[in-house]
Amino acid sequence: MKTMRKRNLISAAILIAIGIGYAVLAVQLPTRNIENATGPSFFPLVVVTGFLILAAALLVQAMRGRANLGAVPVLAKISRRTYIWSLAAAVLYLVALPYLGFIAANIPLFAALMILYGEKRTVWIAAGSIGICLAIFFVFREVFQIQLPAGILGGLV
Repeated sequence: MKTMRKRNLISAAILIAIGIGYAVLAVQLPTRNIENATGPSFFPLVVVTGFLILAAALLVQAMRGRANLGAVPVLAKISRRTYIWSLAAAVLYLVALPYLGFIAANIPLFAALMILYGEKRTVWIAAGSIGICLAIFFVFREVFQIQLPAGILGGLV
């Protein structure tokens, strides 16, 4: 138990140092003079904020002695065939994205991935893939003010 606590304390300290270094580098990115647009440092700072929160949580757990709550869960075995089909779907998505646009390319990608990883309920597949794509699209457009490619649905969105 003590060695696990020590490992987690050291790991948390290293991760926090890496996160602070990453944040310093992200803040030093050059700014653009585009009105109402996010700067180049926005997403790196979002990522490093999450990273530092998780590293701090590990530090707090290690200091409280709660970092070793049980065995590491075993991930489900995924066949090589599933990996290959997932990679093929991702490549097809990258080829189709410039022509179809974000929404029209992502809906079949998400549906294919849901099917490949075991989802069998067609309503859930359809609702999930459409809902996730629309949510991501509108969060980027309205919250981050970043235009994702509309493609063939340009007149609708």
